[in-house]
Amino acid sequence: MKKRQYYFIEGKDPANPSQLKYVRREIDCDDTFEDELVMLAFPIGLMKEISSVLSQFQLRNDAEYFYSECKEVVSVPEKHVNEKGEGKLTFQSYFHTFPDSVQHFFDDAVVVVVLHPLPLENGAAYRDYTMIGYIHCNCINFKSPDGQLHQSYYYNVLRLVEQTASRQSIYRRKRIFTTVFSILHDITTVKDMHFVYASMGRENQAINDALKMNTQRQGKLFETFPMRNNTHINLFFGSSSASKKLVDISNNTEALKEYYLKIKEIRDKFVFNQMHSEENFFSMVKRILTSSPSSRVYMITDENGKMAAAGFFVNWGDYMHLKLQNPKGFFKVIDSLKITDKILYPTLLVGDSKNVRTLLKGAAYKYRKDHKVQVTVLNAGDGDPHFDVKKSIIYDPFVYFVIYDKPELFVDMKENSKDEQGNVRIFIDTPML
Repeated sequence: MKKRQYYFIEGKDPANPSQLKYVRREIDCDDTFEDELVMLAFPIGLMKEISSVLSQFQLRNDAEYFYSECKEVVSVPEKHVNEKGEGKLTFQSYFHTFPDSVQHFFDDAVVVVVLHPLPLENGAAYRDYTMIGYIHCNCINFKSPDGQLHQSYYYNVLRLVEQTASRQSIYRRKRIFTTVFSILHDITTVKDMHFVYASMGRENQAINDALKMNTQRQGKLFETFPMRNNTHINLFFGSSSASKKLVDISNNTEALKEYYLKIKEIRDKFVFNQMHSEENFFSMVKRILTSSPSSRVYMITDENGKMAAAGFFVNWGDYMHLKLQNPKGFFKVIDSLKITDKILYPTLLVGDSKNVRTLLKGAAYKYRKDHKVQVTVLNAGDGDPHFDVKKSIIYDPFVYFVIYDKPELFVDMKENSKDEQGNVRIFIDTPML
């Protein structure tokens, strides 16, 4: 065990806008890395002014270099495998630009970066560095069964580099992953948060053990929930006749309000439901529609012209492209077709199973024809009313994990979320995993 420090940056100092307002936090770490680490947590809005942030800590203040390091780290493969190497899906995400391609999903995220500063060269004003880790801590709010509002973090884009020397991992074998989680635990203390959750790959005992150990040391609890990632090939999944039934309501405020009420009816009791207010819903929709021209909200109507099903269709291809790595099973077929560059991600689906199926088939056809999007990804968990509609013969199991320190409240939230079959339902309808 050793002591390290990281810097929690709140933003610009109101009293002196040329300076940053931050606190230095000390954390317990059990990494075995010998060198200094510079670890920063800052609002994603400061990405546009990253040069001034880096200058504050005497680091190379080249914004383009920083962004290129971000893209490099984020493109590290995300492996959906267990400790035995079993699993079908490993992929890499290549964002088109930084920071534009990432900050529209969650506009109030806290970015955590782990930097390895290099020795100061003679005469240099700033130190160069290598980025080791990159994480988003997305600020969300949800309501507990008693109606109280709570702040929380939803983690995503958690990546560590796989740099090697002499066939040995320079960073990963040094247990820096546990130090990253020490930071993630501590920032919840800074913001007085009691819950965090995130998705990760296939159930992995080694990662579970590391998370559990780190969590327990912080006096917190740890729990996982199984999920299923379903992959559909739009050429076969899509339907031309269904696409003719699609009605674009992206700019129809009244229809969006009706759509929101249906979302609320289904998900109001879900654990960590972020769509508990119309304001939250419209804010999320506006961010995505503004940044992704081909992402839309579609509905289909019944014989009386009323909304029968609706969904928010996010074209990840406007932000990034994906590449499968060493695919297995049916994923090998998908990889051979070279069609994973663009992904359609439908979320917040409402309607009965028959109409939702028509909606999805219509969107799959439309996005293939109009935007060259060849794959649709649908995530589902126990208690999902559209679980059977989303199912595909091409799927990958994965899990969500939850870290919390208010067990009584969490028990209440889980009980409140249960459906008639007793399934605990957690909110997974984020615009990006």
